[in-house]
Amino acid sequence: MTTKTLSPPEVGGHIVPSTSPSILQRTSPATQEAPYPTVESRIEGQNFLANEPSDGGAGDGGSTSASVNDADVRHSKYFFDDGNVTFLVDGTLFCVHRYLFSRGSEHFSAQFAQLEASDYEALPSTISLDDVKCKDFEAFLSVLYSENFGVVDLSYEQWKSVLHLSTLWAFPSLRKWALSYMTPPTPHDQLLLARAYSVRDWVVPVLSVLCQRRAPLSLDEASQMNIKDVVLVNTVREDIR
Repeated sequence: MTTKTLSPPEVGGHIVPSTSPSILQRTSPATQEAPYPTVESRIEGQNFLANEPSDGGAGDGGSTSASVNDADVRHSKYFFDDGNVTFLVDGTLFCVHRYLFSRGSEHFSAQFAQLEASDYEALPSTISLDDVKCKDFEAFLSVLYSENFGVVDLSYEQWKSVLHLSTLWAFPSLRKWALSYMTPPTPHDQLLLARAYSVRDWVVPVLSVLCQRRAPLSLDEASQMNIKDVVLVNTVREDIR
C-alpha cells in the first residue's frame, strides 16, 4: 500500500489496457485482403455498451431514523465533538459534518432539506444507513475528509467501497476520484466494475482485451459476467482466430 498525493481530476479516469494491434488482418499467399474490422469496432457495433440492471446505481441510500442504544459504540476517529449529524452504521456511531454531505451529494442535500435545519445546526435524531458496512463507510469518509488536503492512502478494496457509496449517494466528485485512482487487478475485474457502476469508458477497451488475450474465459469468469458479454467475447475470439 502506498501513499498518493491527489488532486481532484476533471474527468473520470480509466485504465488503459495493454497495447494490442488496432487492426487485425487476414492474408493469403498471393494477396492481402482488406483490413479486418477492429475488435473495438465489432464490439461497438453490437451495442454492448448498455449496462445490465445492477445494484450499482444511485438509489435512496437506505437512510432511516434510528434510536441509539447502549450497544452502539462511537467510532474512534470519525466522531467529532463539533459534528452536527450522527450516522449509525453497523452498530457504530459516526458524528460528522453535515455540510460535507449536502455540498457533495444531491441525495443528502435533498434529504437534509426536508429536515428544515441549517448546515451548522445539529440534528436531534440519528440517521441509520441501512445495508452499509462500517469498513465501507470508513473508506468513504477518509476520502471525503481528505478532499481539501489532497492526501489519501487506500487499498484497491477501499477504493471499491468509495466507488460503491459515491455512486449510491450521488457524489460525483468522489466517484471521479475512485475511478481515477483505483486499479482493478485484471481486465475481468474491470469489466465487472464497469457494468456494475455504469463506467461506459471502460467497456469497449476491456472487452477488447478479453477478446484478444490468449486464455479463453474460465467458467468462474463467465459465471460472473452477463450473458451478452460472454457471447460477444467468445464469438469475436472465434472470428479473429
